[in-house]
Amino acid sequence: MNASTHKVIMVESGAVLVLTVAIFILDVLTPLGWADWLLYFIPLVVMLQSPRERDPYYFAALATLLTAVGGYLSPSDIHPWVALFNRFLGMLVMWAFTWLMVRQKRAQAFLVGAEAARLQAETRREAAVAARELAESSLTGALHRESQAARELLLSSLRLEGIIQSAMDAILTVDEKQQVLLFNQAAEQMFRCPAREAIGQSIERFIPARFREGHHGHVRDFAQSGVTSRRMGALGIIRGLRANGEEFPVEAAISQISIEGKRFYTVVLRDITERKRAEELLMQSEERYRRLVEVSPVAIFVHRGEKIVFANQEGLALLGATSPEQVVGRSPFDFIHPEHVEGVKHRTRRIVHDGEQVIPAEERFIRVDGSVVDVEVVAARFVDQEGVGIEVVVRDVSERIQMQEQLKKAERLAELGTVASGMAHEIGTPMNVILGRAEYLMDRVKEEPIKKGLQTIVTQVERITKVMNQLLSFARRQAPERRPLDLKAVVENSIEIFQERLARNRIQVELRLDEQCPPVLADADQMSQVLINLIMNAVHAMPDGGALRVGMERANDMVMLTVADTGHGIFPEVVKKIFEPFFTTKEFGKGTGLGLTVVKGIIEEHQGSIAVESEPEKGTTFTVLLPRSP
Repeated sequence: MNASTHKVIMVESGAVLVLTVAIFILDVLTPLGWADWLLYFIPLVVMLQSPRERDPYYFAALATLLTAVGGYLSPSDIHPWVALFNRFLGMLVMWAFTWLMVRQKRAQAFLVGAEAARLQAETRREAAVAARELAESSLTGALHRESQAARELLLSSLRLEGIIQSAMDAILTVDEKQQVLLFNQAAEQMFRCPAREAIGQSIERFIPARFREGHHGHVRDFAQSGVTSRRMGALGIIRGLRANGEEFPVEAAISQISIEGKRFYTVVLRDITERKRAEELLMQSEERYRRLVEVSPVAIFVHRGEKIVFANQEGLALLGATSPEQVVGRSPFDFIHPEHVEGVKHRTRRIVHDGEQVIPAEERFIRVDGSVVDVEVVAARFVDQEGVGIEVVVRDVSERIQMQEQLKKAERLAELGTVASGMAHEIGTPMNVILGRAEYLMDRVKEEPIKKGLQTIVTQVERITKVMNQLLSFARRQAPERRPLDLKAVVENSIEIFQERLARNRIQVELRLDEQCPPVLADADQMSQVLINLIMNAVHAMPDGGALRVGMERANDMVMLTVADTGHGIFPEVVKKIFEPFFTTKEFGKGTGLGLTVVKGIIEEHQGSIAVESEPEKGTTFTVLLPRSP
């Protein structure tokens, strides 16, 4: 190994070490449920290029140790046994991948060696053929020359005999009757038969029975063709038969010569058993690698020259494709979100021209149906017989990002609860004092203007108290006391509360309550709060009158409650935000934006669900599903 090669190996080993340490640190710092340890595949792929065959196994062992230690040291966010099982499966895949790639490298090296040996043998065979042709020419001339020519022929024959016997390929010469006249040492080794037992015998002895008739026909055609020789491989792969009955594949070259009206045929045979075995092993290795890629839990793509040439099943599923034709052959930039195209092009140039490996990066892909998916991408350059290519490993992180957003929202709600509790404590006491003093003065003054002003104070203080109560209900909602509940009675009581206001606003009530509907498992007070909020929203949506429709029916193991109005409706972009805290479409001072947030929280605590459908100027329908009582 020269100095430059040693230096390159040292640099690559250092890079692998640094990358491995970085992956281990990342694994230790991230929660247990994150599959950061899968990144060990990246330095493993680099280590596969090492000239030392055992280096990948050493690295796989190191990665196994680091994965176990990283799992032990990582912050726990899932059950440790689940994480241990996931890491165990990943390590099995890593060891299988390492074993298959090392086997493939070994098979490729063996094939290269076999090919080199074949070329060397070809060179020697051509020299032997040239010598044989020279000897045959000398033999023909010797039949018409004097004793001096006979002497020269003898010397030439001796030289030819030496070349033939030292040839690595088997050389056989037969006459028109297909009887063996020449059987060199390589032929003895190939057919496991001494020359003394072969010479004088029919060549059929060395041809499997099912090929003998075809052999005779070929020899007749070759004799009539006028062609003097056919090169090695021109006959394709044929079968030979050893003395012990074993068949084996061979390549053959054949030539013919006519002496005094008699025709002789010389065949040069090459045993290609080892080469065929190496080719079968390579095919098996490639098939195992293909299967490993196909069952990979992550999406894998390969592209060359800005065209995707391969996508595994997970990759097709990630892009929402039902067949490879929807992806293979297209530009990878067809599936990159416009926001990321320039960055991806820049990284691709760095990979192709500089051989730089891209660290994991978060991007957004566009699926076949046009939807967008958040992904994490790792890419690496490779070179094979077809040239430079890029292998891309992609993982769907949409769920992780969604969970992060939910976590942020939960943190904001927790902060809001703390603020609400503090506000209620600080404001509640002075508000009670103000309310008490105002009511005390109202009972003692006679002047109407003063009483009107005091009434305004009382009204506004009550409004502030109501807002604070909603904040507290939102921030410190008590666990429901779930009992069998007749939801029909709750609906009727809630409608009764609004009876006067419904009549004043010219709102007609339509009840469609299934008398056979089973009771629900719910908290009566909280269900009353849900109904009051939904009915209040419906009344606000119909200032000029309309219809309020309340329905209740069985839905499998649930009870479905619907509250619908014929009011002004809600625009689609508003529907998406309707359950968010403090979001309201009402005028300032007429709503807190917490009513529907509280309703949604109550329903979800009851293991139920709430959905809304609305169309501007046509009305809104809220659908609530609650589990029925056992």
